[in-house]
Parts: sequence; C-alpha cells; structure tokens
Amino acid sequence: MSERRLWLGLALLSTVLGAVQLPWAPARFGGVFLLALAAGCAGEACMLHLRTRHKLCATLAVAGRALFALFVLSFAYIQLVVIGSGLRMDAYSRENVPNTDFFLVLGALVNPNGQPSAALAARCDTAAALLTQYPKSQAILCGGQGANEPRSEADAMFDYLTARGIDPARLHREDKSNNTIENIQNAREFLAPSDRTAVVTSDYHVARARVLLQSAGLDPVGIPAPTPYPGQWISVRCREYCSIVGLMLTGRW
Repeated sequence: MSERRLWLGLALLSTVLGAVQLPWAPARFGGVFLLALAAGCAGEACMLHLRTRHKLCATLAVAGRALFALFVLSFAYIQLVVIGSGLRMDAYSRENVPNTDFFLVLGALVNPNGQPSAALAARCDTAAALLTQYPKSQAILCGGQGANEPRSEADAMFDYLTARGIDPARLHREDKSNNTIENIQNAREFLAPSDRTAVVTSDYHVARARVLLQSAGLDPVGIPAPTPYPGQWISVRCREYCSIVGLMLTGRW
C-alpha cells in the first residue's frame, strides 16, 4: 500500500467515525475533532501527490508527517494520564478522602427541563455517596448557568442532592463560574486556609481537575464519577486532549 493510500484511508476512517458522532450533542465535539483530523490526513495525501511537482508541497508533506507523529505521541500520553486517573482513585486520594472537609462537585450540563444531565447526575450520585459516608463533610456545588441551560448547574445539583436526603445546610452553591478554572477559583471563597478538599467530577476529567486544584493551592484529591454513556468515550477524551494541551501551552500543566 502506498503512503498516499494510507493517508486517504485514515482520512476516510476519521470521516466515518466523526460523522457518526455529529448528530448526538454529547458526542459532537468528538465528531468535529475527528473531521478535523480527517481534513489533515486528506491534506497530507494531497501534498504527497503534488510533492514531485512543487517543492513547497514536498516541504509541507514532511512537516505534516512530523506534526502527525507529534499528535499521536501527545494524544497517547495524555490518554494514558486521563484513563489512569479516571479508572480509580490512587493511593494519595484514597488516603486523603476521609479527611476531606469540602467536596468540590464540578458542574456539567443541565437539561432543558431543569434536571441534571446524565453526566451531572453521575457526579451528584458520587457526591451523595461520599456525603453519606462522611457525615462531617460538606460540599461546594460548582457551576453557573450556561447560555443553553434553564438554570445554574449549582441549583440543579442542590435540588438533586436534597431530594436524595442530603442536608441542605451541608451544601454550598457556587453559581457564577463558566469553566473548571473558575469553578475552583470561586470555590475558594467558601474555604478556610486549613480546610481539606477533594474534587468530584467525571472520570475523564479527574486528571485535569487535580492539576488545577494543585495550582490553586488546594489538595489534589480526585474522585471519579462514571461516564454515563459508552458512546461518549471518544468524544470526552478528545475534548480532554484539547483542554490539557491548552494547559500545557499556557504553562499551567
């Protein structure tokens, strides 16, 4: 098989996988990511086809190979970090969870009917189990209201948890943030310097959340909640790849 056919095959495979994910909102980011990858592979095939006619195309073909190799290596490394952090709590987290004063429950999408999405409900269920197991602990519910949400994520989590028997006095709403960095920054307003913290978030999100906790001077303890739909697996990890690369490029990783 010629190298050009290999790149065209990768482009076709990425296009098919991306197109399958596009119609479903929870997986749409993965669809866009894979279609962008397909465009890059198709562009490399085009440069290989034209490299004997134009020196610039030959140079771009070499650069394309190098960039793709860098992408594959970085993607593999980040996925190992993400998956390793999300499968289970490591020894450090397991040891420190019993000493936690505040669980920071990070927000996710609220459905149009005002109820938590499946991802947010999974985080809340994990938090409810922790608050039941550790009755002296409290929780900070982090998440503002997005443009496509009927209410703040913090309010949706509050109602969900109190409906499941969690004492409202143990729940604090941080309802101004729009992303993970703001979640953690704003949550600090509820904390005393001596308070011990842990973050509750989706398994694919634990690695990034722990790094941001540590950067904010908080305990980097992560507690994973399960990803609700297997069909989201590719999409959420593509999104985490982009987010973590962004942290690396800005020196925050």
